[in-house]
Amino acid sequence: MLSFLTSVLVAAAVATTVATAAVAAVVAPLDALPQTRLDAELRCLLGAYTLPAGRSVTITGAGGQPRGLQYNLSDGQFGNLQESAGGKFAAAGLLIKFEPCSVGTLTMNQSGVSKQALRLRLIERETSFFSDGVKLHGKLVLPPSGRAQSLAVWIEGSNNDPSTDDSVWQYELARRGVAVFVYDKRGTGASAGAPLSDFQARARDTAAALQAARRLAPDIRSVGVIGASQGGWVAPLTATLVELDFVIAAFAMAEGPIAQDRALVEQQVREAGFEAAALAEAKALTVITERIVRSNLREGFAELDAFKAKHAGAPWLEAIQPRSYTGIFLKFSSADIKTKGPALAQGLSFDYEPRPVIEAVKSRQLWLLGGSDRQAPNAGTQVILRQIQLQRPNIAVVVFPHADHGLIESTQTADGLATAYAAKLFDVAADWIKAQRLPAAGKFIEMPTVKLAN
Repeated sequence: MLSFLTSVLVAAAVATTVATAAVAAVVAPLDALPQTRLDAELRCLLGAYTLPAGRSVTITGAGGQPRGLQYNLSDGQFGNLQESAGGKFAAAGLLIKFEPCSVGTLTMNQSGVSKQALRLRLIERETSFFSDGVKLHGKLVLPPSGRAQSLAVWIEGSNNDPSTDDSVWQYELARRGVAVFVYDKRGTGASAGAPLSDFQARARDTAAALQAARRLAPDIRSVGVIGASQGGWVAPLTATLVELDFVIAAFAMAEGPIAQDRALVEQQVREAGFEAAALAEAKALTVITERIVRSNLREGFAELDAFKAKHAGAPWLEAIQPRSYTGIFLKFSSADIKTKGPALAQGLSFDYEPRPVIEAVKSRQLWLLGGSDRQAPNAGTQVILRQIQLQRPNIAVVVFPHADHGLIESTQTADGLATAYAAKLFDVAADWIKAQRLPAAGKFIEMPTVKLAN
């Protein structure tokens, strides 16, 4: 997430892929289009499948690709599956053969051992609803019983993948007894409109999604939202529009996009081994790029071009990657950014400051943070949350020390380096939603590193 899970600030200018434990950003053309949807013949394969010995495998779409599937094992390990003939999909050390959708089974061969899995009969109800006059597509996922006491609306990050296909949270929480409503963002998947990163508009879309979910499941008592990455800025805003029982922010920030950019640039320059002089120059660069984004990409380009010319060939400048908008400005010409950037920024709320909103939310909050997040550095976020907890003890924080963005960790297996969701991630979220068992309100909890099953 993972899909995942990223908070790239000019969404159409950067595509992200998960490689090992890190999120590696690659520059895409400035006119890159949103992703598509999974083919219908594969969409019916999605869901959670039970394996022997209490294990499971969850199948989702991958990256909005028509033929892309992803697996997620119950120990957290996940990866993309490559399609081959005869209904087979493969990854390193893993082969999955699907039976027709009407059968509801798959055979998984892992490291030479074959096991059959039966699809869990989660109940799914698709619907459409309107927000600001735009027709959006959503889906409610219920536990097999068809009943749940709690419901969470999933808020996707900055990517353009269709949540109704690609979100693993919908199935992982539903099989743990929490109902989940997912919806495709504007201009993605089966939703109409154009992609939009205006946080206020995204909060209105989420509030409308919540109303749609309530219509499909009127008996559910407790409702809330889970915002991932950029969605973590949207989640608290949604709580200012509709009454919520809980808010979860996952691999998100209590600082805004401008602070995120500064932190990313400093992190990249520092990790590349440069010291005070280069860090000072990098800070001066972010002052220029901050002016550009605060002006809605209208002012400051002359200063940026002069800075680029003065520091052309500087090794520290090469350390700044396009995970930040400053990195993007370094990769593209000012002419391209000025002409295409405003539309491609999708109305992103660059100057948004989340702290006052977080402080105003009355609902109980859970923050799930990766201690090694290279896309949304959260040292400042942790400081802010500790300060807010002094006045609002109903905020709890779980830190997964070795997790990167998307709450993803890297681990060594017999088949090589594998990616996995942080240990107990979905258990922590589901338990907190249902029973407030872990973590305790007003606390910071550190979780252990993921350990994969043999």
